[in-house]
Amino acid sequence: MAKRAAPTPGAGNHEARPRPSLKKIFSTSRQVFYACFFILWFCIDVAELGLVSQQIHKHGRETANWPTGKFQHAMGLLLFATLFGLLFCLFHWALGLTLYLPLFLAFGVFFGTGAGILEETPFGHGLQCKHKNDPSRFPANWVPFLNDCSRVTAIEGLAWAMFALAVFGLFFAFADKFSFTSRRNTVYESYAEEGHAKLEEKHEEAH
Repeated sequence: MAKRAAPTPGAGNHEARPRPSLKKIFSTSRQVFYACFFILWFCIDVAELGLVSQQIHKHGRETANWPTGKFQHAMGLLLFATLFGLLFCLFHWALGLTLYLPLFLAFGVFFGTGAGILEETPFGHGLQCKHKNDPSRFPANWVPFLNDCSRVTAIEGLAWAMFALAVFGLFFAFADKFSFTSRRNTVYESYAEEGHAKLEEKHEEAH
């Protein structure tokens, strides 16, 4: 008869870990809110990233290829903000609420500044785009870029949307972090609460 392998010391003491499930991750309204918030953040951020990247790829790095240097720098700022925002969105689950506060504040400054600069341009409000067939209505340095009017308007609108999300996220994270109700410093806390409940059960059984 074949001999059975000797059991590994301590092998029988390990408990099977529960498999991750969406039901446990999104078991509270707080977790559902953060999930929906960052899904919306991801969609707007990716759309903004695509439009800004198209403009930078089209006009290049030379300032002479842009209507103004300020406009070029605004596009560079928005490119940085969208890339940084994408990383934040993808890894927000690993960050504590304390870190959310300065990040949301920074995003509000980045997107608000970029959107404000674009709003000062002749394409800022979008209403001018219907007059692009009449170059006399625009400054001479903006005439070669009339075909980009709708894209610039879309970039500005998405930048304002990201600014609004950042401000809303800042105030919500602040209220969530410093509320009078005691909370853990993580967003997806179902597994931590489940482990805490098991420890309490074992403690009661021991007594």
